[in-house]
Amino acid sequence: METLLLRDMFVFALAVLACYRLAILIASDDGPGDVLLRLRARLGAYDYGDDGRPETSAGRLVSCEYCVGVWIAAALALLLFPIGLMSFVYWLSIAGGQAFLWSVTDAGTSQPDSAGQV
Repeated sequence: METLLLRDMFVFALAVLACYRLAILIASDDGPGDVLLRLRARLGAYDYGDDGRPETSAGRLVSCEYCVGVWIAAALALLLFPIGLMSFVYWLSIAGGQAFLWSVTDAGTSQPDSAGQV
């Protein structure tokens, strides 16, 4: 029983870390050959409306690390843990862990300077 609990805690921790990294990869990183940058551009992440946000829902989704993290967390919760009522709890917990990591690291606070460098 104790071994199972430790395994679940380890898998949960890995899920939070994976969610964090994937959210940054999708929402911020250019990717090899700028493939993710082009994907975000195609989805409208850089086409801003009058309110200063991307005009399309897809553009808003892929440009927000928190938004991307919520959906990645849902997929990880369904893939890694038994499906049931606790899936919802795992989903929100993984997303919360990703949001926490994002907010306490430089990734969540770095702002580009006038030359565009972080």
